[in-house]
Amino acid sequence: MIAFILQYTENGRSGTITFSSPETTFDMWYEFAASPALVIIGIPTPQHWEAQTKTPLPTRAALLDQIAKQVIKDKVGSNGYHHVDDHTITIFTGKNPR
Repeated sequence: MIAFILQYTENGRSGTITFSSPETTFDMWYEFAASPALVIIGIPTPQHWEAQTKTPLPTRAALLDQIAKQVIKDKVGSNGYHHVDDHTITIFTGKNPR
């Protein structure tokens, strides 16, 4: 588990999430989404991950999972879930239907 802080900058229906750890700092854009999703967060693709985040590619999936869980904790509460793909993290409210 990596120790980090997320800072949120809001600009209407969109904004920036800044990830900060002792090793690196990087920004991700976000925008509110249509239901059932709550928000979509833009993330560096695997091809650009190391250059943009200064973290090893093998840690990408675990770090993005931690980031998504922290966003849910900070902004949704306990009743939310997420999906990660190559370009985005999508945050949903409610229980995961899977």
